[in-house]
Amino acid sequence: MEDKLQSFRQPIVTATGILLGFILNFAANWVKSDSAMPDWLAYLVGVCVLAGIVLLVAVLYRVLRMDYPRDRAEAYHARTLRFLIVGVTLSFAGALIDMFSHFMQE
Repeated sequence: MEDKLQSFRQPIVTATGILLGFILNFAANWVKSDSAMPDWLAYLVGVCVLAGIVLLVAVLYRVLRMDYPRDRAEAYHARTLRFLIVGVTLSFAGALIDMFSHFMQE
């Protein structure tokens, strides 16, 4: 049986890897920074970024997996794309909350 996801694999892996790099860099700098952000808001940022990272790693796993269900390749790919969009959105939301919090403090 043919590999229906072959043409999608490389662009998704590249995009996910680049996004993970930026998000991990943000997380590393965010953890070291001292902020007057309320604790609940800091936890919200942390949860958003962590959930986004977990979803993006799941996307990498799903894209690089060779034993995916070939009879349902379109549905498998659609679910992987949803994971990608939700992971990026959550990470971006965490970064935006942090940026807005810093903007409002100054």
